[in-house]
This record gives sequence, structure tokens and C-alpha cells, in this order.
Amino acid sequence: MVKGKKFKKTTSLFLVCFLAISNIQSVKAEIPKAYWKYQQPFLNAVEAKNDTEIVRLGTEIMNVFKDKPLDKDKAGILYSTYDAMYPTYERQGNYDKAIAVLKAQIPYGEYLGFKDGVKLAKARVKNIDPMTEVYAVTQNKGSVPYFGMKNEPKSGTYFGRVFTKDGAVPMEDETAISFYIECFQENIKDYDYLIRDYADGKRIIHIALNMPQENDSLKKVVSPDADSYLRDTMAYINSLNTPVLLRIGGEMNVWQNLAEPSLFKQAFVKIANIARTNAPNVALVFSPNDISNWNVDIDDYYPGDSYVDWVGVSLYTNKFRSYQNPVAGKDFEEMYYGNGIYANPISKLRDIVERYGDRNPIIITEGGTGHSIRGGGTDLTGFASNQLNMLYTYVNMVFPQVKGIIYFDVDLNKNGYVYAFNKNSTVFSKYKSATENNMAFIKNIGTSPYAYVKASEYSDNLPTVELYTYCAPIGVSSVAVEYTLDGKVLPSQTGSIPYKCVINSESISKGAFDLKVTVKSGGYTKIKQYALNKMETGMITIKQK
Repeated sequence: MVKGKKFKKTTSLFLVCFLAISNIQSVKAEIPKAYWKYQQPFLNAVEAKNDTEIVRLGTEIMNVFKDKPLDKDKAGILYSTYDAMYPTYERQGNYDKAIAVLKAQIPYGEYLGFKDGVKLAKARVKNIDPMTEVYAVTQNKGSVPYFGMKNEPKSGTYFGRVFTKDGAVPMEDETAISFYIECFQENIKDYDYLIRDYADGKRIIHIALNMPQENDSLKKVVSPDADSYLRDTMAYINSLNTPVLLRIGGEMNVWQNLAEPSLFKQAFVKIANIARTNAPNVALVFSPNDISNWNVDIDDYYPGDSYVDWVGVSLYTNKFRSYQNPVAGKDFEEMYYGNGIYANPISKLRDIVERYGDRNPIIITEGGTGHSIRGGGTDLTGFASNQLNMLYTYVNMVFPQVKGIIYFDVDLNKNGYVYAFNKNSTVFSKYKSATENNMAFIKNIGTSPYAYVKASEYSDNLPTVELYTYCAPIGVSSVAVEYTLDGKVLPSQTGSIPYKCVINSESISKGAFDLKVTVKSGGYTKIKQYALNKMETGMITIKQK
């Protein structure tokens, strides 16, 4: 759970409106007269949730101020107007309009100094986006991001779990395993009897070097007294005959004893330099939590490209923000922290990929979804199965930069969310089926699996063209996807992700065809149109119109 300040939405519509219209006699001279005939009807429409009138009157208010110079009156009135309009578009399923309104609202919030409101608006822009896209599976991996980092596969994704003696039995095709070491409190070589058996070249080993005293541990790291411990740790890692990834001080952005950014970077760089000298083949991982404490920026901790090979993230997607109070929270809190109807691991992963996925492979260094709450008697099997299926079906389809994923298959044996597979066979079965069906997971080290690309980038001569669609409107459990080729409806998997459509390549004659994908969910509709071409050679290409 993210630690953060308790905050209230002080930029709410009615507070801003009150500030804008208080002492009317003194401000009426600055506010255009045309505004006043819309002001009260607009407030009435908002109170009644009359979506048609909110949009109509809101648009009129926007037009009144369109050519007026920016001042506090204009900023305050338009900010509050947009604050009422975006929920209207959300209720209608018009997410493109809602996002456009939020983006228009942000500059006015910045002008007024509404830092919390701006932060929430920026988060909402990402979190309500259905991210609708059509993908295809291919053996042509030229468009898959590859950065040449240590132990990075050119394509595909390693997958596995955190080691535990009591967990579900490892699967033969898992290609990653993770161990935790508490810095200064534990010597990694003392766990050789557990680690060595997995250093057989059949999987990558991820080692999380935790800072048990958080910021105080960082102070110890930068001391010369830590040098021998760190050198010994790296010497052991260097002895492992398998690719190793080393996470240094993970989740620093949510520590209770919060990490000082400059100290964290100093400690990370020191460990990195010792690793480069004593374990030159280890890949170094900078790995924050997916969502930071409220006033924390992940970028403040990034130690620099020279010291980071992979960027990791802790990615937990739970139904409730607090297991101690398993009830729905306020809408803007659930939106920001990704709970309730906003729970979606793909959406939560988006920020870290956008920050660092242009230069580093990404690994989910730990993550999961609570399938129950120990001490509370809450069964979340259905929720957890859906979230896990979403993540393992789409993670490297939507984000091909994700080259590794590790599930937190550990029973902490205390009150709180339970993630362990051996406590829920239904969720474990979902994990097994989702990883089996994902064609881009690496199931044998050294092999190159298929890749997923956007349909618009497809160019291949496979026997079949396999299409998939991602679309995740907030609070919606079902999406209808229809594929047509020159107007003829194609058979497809309906009602469940990833909405697969298989086209027999031999059934397509040479020439050009119109491929249309229609996605619907409630009031939401998105149409994607493509030109599909089959060449004399049998090569099939798809380009977006």
C-alpha cells in the first residue's frame, strides 16, 4: 500500500465557483456579461446531473472566454467548468472527450496553483484512457524495442516467481526466480543452498538487495565500513553461472523512513561501481513502486543511465486501498491509487514505461493481486483472477519493453492481502493458463518466442494472421469486438480477453482488403480501420488508414 498524505479535493467545482462569484459587485466588471446568463443554469444542470445541459452550457461558457486574456477570473471559471464536464463525458463513455477536457483544464489549474488538482487531472488522463489498440502476433521482431542492456533478451519476456519453501511448485517453463537479501543483516552466501540449484542457466535469477532500515541503511551503504560486505556480495553473485539481475533498494519512493534522493543516488552509484568491478555481468535494476508517496517524484531518485541497466517496478493491483478497511473509497482516491473500478495493472504500469521504456528494458520485480484478506474473511478470487489474467495476457503485448515479470508468490502469514498461489488453486490455474497462452513469454532460455506488434506494423507470411484487441474502459467487465474483412464479419473470440481473431492466410487472395475492427462497451465506441495487403510472395502487411 502506498503511504501518502490524506488529501481532499480542494479544487472541487463548487468551491471554485464560490470563489469566482463571491463579492459579485466587485468582480462583475471584469467577467464578461455573457457569462452570467449561463452561470446559474450551468450550476443547476450540474446539480441535476443533466449531461446534455452540462455539455451545452459548458461549451457556451468556454466560447464566452475563448478570446479573453488569461486572468484569475477566466482561469477559475473555466477550471470549474471543465471539472463538471469531464465526469459527464465519462458517464457517456466518451473518454476521448473527457481526456481532452482534462488536458484543457490542467493549464488553468497550474495558473491558479492547484497542485493537487493538477496532479489528479494528469493521473486521470492516463487512468481513464481505454488504450484501445489492435495487435498481431509475429515472428518478425524488428520493431520490438531492444536496448542492448546486460542480460536483456532481444525480444520476449522472462517470467517466474519469488522463491519460497512453502509456495506452489515451480513450473518447468518458468524462466525467472527471485530472492530477497536484507542488506547488512544477511549474507547472500548463507543462502547458497537455496540459490545455487537455480544457477543452472535455465532461468534468470533476480536478487533484491533490500534496505531494511530504509534511509538509515543508505547511510550505512555510503560508509567505508560497508565496502567489504558489498564486495563479498558481488563476488558471490559473480559465481552464479546464470544471468543475474540485481535490484538495489527497491520501492524507495514509498518507504516510511523516506529515502533522501541525493543519498539514495549516492548509495546506488556506490553499489553499482562495486558491482561493475566485482560482478561485471550482473544487470543493475532501479526499481521504484508503481505509485509514489503523494509528494514524491520517482525521477528524483533515478541515479543516471550509466548506472542502470533495467528499470523495475513493484506492481500490486488490489481491490481496496487498505485491507484494514475493505470498502470503496472516494472516486478520486481510487482513481489515483488504482483501486476499485480503476484497478488495472496495465494502466498502472503505463507511467513507469513512459518514463523509462524509451531507453531501458522493464521488469516487474514483484507484484500480484490479493485473492483474499487474512483476518478479514474477504474472498477476492474473482477479482484477483481477472486482474492476473489481464496482466499476463497483455503485459508484453501492450508494452513490449517489459522483458521480465515476477509474481510475489509468498504467504506472509499475517493479516493483510494474501497473494500466495498455494492458498488459492483457482488463481494459480489462471496464472498457468495465462502464461501458457502468451506467445511472447520466454519458456526456454536462449530461445526466441513470437512477438506482439501493433496491427499497423504487421508484416509476415505466417500460415495465420492472429489479431488481438486491448480495450479497458473503467468499471466495465465486458467489451464487444467485431472484425470485418471487406465487410464480411470474421469469426472471433467474443466476450473474453484478448478478443482473438484468426485469419487463415491461404483463404486471402492476393490484393488489397479493408480490415475494420469495431470496439464497443456501453456508450464507448472505437473503430480502427486498416488496409490489409497480400503480395505475390504471400507476405501480408497491415497498415492503419
